[in-house]
Amino acid sequence: MEVLINFVKEIYPLSNEGFQKLLSISEIVSYKAGDHLCELGSVNDRIFFILNGVTRTYMKETPESSEINKSICFTGNLATSLKSAINKSPANIACQCLTDCLIVETKEEDLSRLRQESQEFSEFMYRTLEVEYTKLEESLIDLLSKNATERYLVLREKIKDIDQLIPQYHIASHLGITPIQLSRIRKKLLNK
Repeated sequence: MEVLINFVKEIYPLSNEGFQKLLSISEIVSYKAGDHLCELGSVNDRIFFILNGVTRTYMKETPESSEINKSICFTGNLATSLKSAINKSPANIACQCLTDCLIVETKEEDLSRLRQESQEFSEFMYRTLEVEYTKLEESLIDLLSKNATERYLVLREKIKDIDQLIPQYHIASHLGITPIQLSRIRKKLLNK
């Protein structure tokens, strides 16, 4: 639970009462590697906070195409199909556990209700969206301005043991390269 406490403190320190309200509408759930938090085409109604583990959000360009990883999320981060949760529409992005995970789940409608009832919680939610938007912007800038090796090094810095935690093809998909290209990058880095 310390991970969640630190996340909240860094975003916008809620009062003890505000934090207890957040906990009262949340549930801690264990998932196994391979389990989905939300499926493609299903309406997602929850926001997920990762207490422990690694997840991916992914999409398919067409039903026949292979999966493309949008993001790899890890302990201390949010993971969800936010558009689906807010709009109550079928998800274009799925969220799957890549390792066993411990997740704090909160229904979007409960968060909205709490936001409307509490100015403090409204400010917390606004700041959370700012942080998430900033992360999205940073990842887009990385994608557009860094080569695959640089993006791989950034990922390894964020998730120290990523190479031991998840399969190479998920890392490669996240980087927008093939597993063979990732093997070459790893080999080059080992030889430096």
